[in-house]
Amino acid sequence: MRVESQAHFAALDFLVLLCQHKRTERKNEEELCIIENHNSNKKSMNKIISFFAIAFIIAACSGETEIDPDILTHPVPPLKITSPANDAQFTIGDIVDVKLEISDPSKVKNLEIFVNDTLYQTDLKIENQSIKINSKNSRVGFVKIYASYQDEKGETHGDTRTIVFFSDLIPTQKKAIKIKALPHNVESYTQGLEFYKGKLYEGTGHNGKSVLAEVNLMTGAHLRSHSLEANIFGEGITILNDTIYQISWQNQSCFVYNMAFQLIKEFNYTGEGWGLCNDGKSLIMSNGTSEIVWRNPRTFEIEKRISVFDNQNSIEQLNELELINGRLYANVYNAINIVEIDTSNGKVLSSIDCSEIETEGRAPGADVLNGIAFDQVSGKLYITGKWWPKMFEVIFE
Repeated sequence: MRVESQAHFAALDFLVLLCQHKRTERKNEEELCIIENHNSNKKSMNKIISFFAIAFIIAACSGETEIDPDILTHPVPPLKITSPANDAQFTIGDIVDVKLEISDPSKVKNLEIFVNDTLYQTDLKIENQSIKINSKNSRVGFVKIYASYQDEKGETHGDTRTIVFFSDLIPTQKKAIKIKALPHNVESYTQGLEFYKGKLYEGTGHNGKSVLAEVNLMTGAHLRSHSLEANIFGEGITILNDTIYQISWQNQSCFVYNMAFQLIKEFNYTGEGWGLCNDGKSLIMSNGTSEIVWRNPRTFEIEKRISVFDNQNSIEQLNELELINGRLYANVYNAINIVEIDTSNGKVLSSIDCSEIETEGRAPGADVLNGIAFDQVSGKLYITGKWWPKMFEVIFE
């Protein structure tokens, strides 16, 4: 059995004392057995039972039982975070009281506190204390608090707690209002929808049916298209500096094309690909969780990440994305609302009810609401869904 605390050492000391006591008891019992040999059979039987019990305990103390070497190699750490607990929940604006307990100051030096790998406070006194962390300017989501120190040999150790912050904002409730309906290709399982220089582009999904297409806004027809290989399930698209990026669902590949739909490069990434847009400098990508990442368009390396939370929940299954006037809009898979997200901190600013649009646009056999596209040339906003026969010009209010 692994022994990893001082309480276990105390238990071992107690067992040794118990063994010593039982040895003395055994000697007394043996002497008493000689003196009172004439006593009843019942009394003799009790002595025999006592003798075997004592013998068993002595055998246990004889050194035949091995002590886990981790007792000596894994002593109690000299520092630990006693509060908050892992997964403790807070609201942005709360003061987080981080309590440090130091059991052996001689083994702790250069004590520092990090929040999400950023140094928060240094040159802390080597003593039990509370560190106050103000969350006013924090992002929502999971936050790691790390207490770092060096031991007497100069080796770095620490203790970590992961807590979660919910938004301090109650999302504004908005509604998608139809301006007009337009035809949409019912063969298009819409995964990405984007305007570029006044032209509409669409990326679709499903193995053997995934395409990249330029779309006639007025008719929904594909003016030209490029088919992905049959084993590729296409996902979101975006266009930056005359370069088209199309991610895939579980193939972990991003395909890079010129404006003639010729493949010029391919990136690989870890995890799933869902939605994609850009801010003029970086690609912005969802992966079906509550996380949004910013990627370098030249290397596809992650530059930034946020989690998306409202005042009560994380927003999971974020799907197709569109950046409009600095605010990020995201479809939520299997939901009839779109969320508006603050890109600086992940807070949900508004929830846009699209139920009336879905009622009119989702025909029998069609799939969920998905696809948001803002035309910067006309200033108009459009939404649609997977296999929907219609696309809608809308306003959010």
